[in-house]
Amino acid sequence: MMRYMMRSMLMPAVVAAVLFRLAGPAPAASPEGMRLYVFSSGALTLDKSILQNGASGKTTIPVGFFLIRHPKGNVLFDTGNNDRIITDPSYWGPLISGLDPGRSPDVAIDVQLGKIGIAPADVKYVVLGHFHADHAGNVGKFPNSTIVYQRDDLRAAFWPAAGFATFYITGDFEMLRNSIGGAMPNKQPVIELESDLDLFGDGSVYIHRTVSHTPGSQILVVRLPRTGTVVLTSDAIYLQENLDKNLLPSIGSVYSPAGMLDAYAWVRRMRDMEGGDVIYAHDPDTFKARKHAPEYYE
Repeated sequence: MMRYMMRSMLMPAVVAAVLFRLAGPAPAASPEGMRLYVFSSGALTLDKSILQNGASGKTTIPVGFFLIRHPKGNVLFDTGNNDRIITDPSYWGPLISGLDPGRSPDVAIDVQLGKIGIAPADVKYVVLGHFHADHAGNVGKFPNSTIVYQRDDLRAAFWPAAGFATFYITGDFEMLRNSIGGAMPNKQPVIELESDLDLFGDGSVYIHRTVSHTPGSQILVVRLPRTGTVVLTSDAIYLQENLDKNLLPSIGSVYSPAGMLDAYAWVRRMRDMEGGDVIYAHDPDTFKARKHAPEYYE
């Protein structure tokens, strides 16, 4: 009887510990001075079926990217559409008509970051959710920053599997070609991952690997001193409705359907265990409702 009672008492603690490991480490206290800024690299207009299997009709979605101020260095999560398309739409080839991106000069990443007095040279780390054109477009503007990505994702970007080449523009990340396997001398500094990473070792900026939308997508968890936990999904989750109803994108937008459902479950745990706010880079309603730079979360 005593053994049964002990087992019953221990089981909730064991379950909680397992869930804690799955969700990533949480700090005792995030460093003071942290801030999270939300930016937009314009918008895309596309058929909703790309984002949600079974849906239809045109929709216009934001192209979000984010900057985190941290005492140990500024972190940029995703880089938006390549600014080159503002003056040279041919750079995107057929994607330019298929996605109809916003191309006004004010969406340029330099202009956006300038709202908070940041220049590309001030960014220590660029963390890429994945290498698609609307997320890795401006990597080339950060030659002195350390680019953080999953090895599988860079390989897939240069040598995509059949049916998954559509959204890659190799010119965006050509400077990383010699970095596969680790940074080469005199080349772009990189951190190449095959796992999760606690970027500063304090739990405040945590990268989660997910084989889902692409072979090495990344979700970023930002734990702020006052706001608390914010989860930046990149394209591991397109829309809040996808998460709420377990709806997958079209087959061409999801490398691993099972992995994407796992990503949904992981984000739900973060939301429920830490009261996390989830910001989707492409959900028009939830993105509009957030503070945008120069306003910030702290």
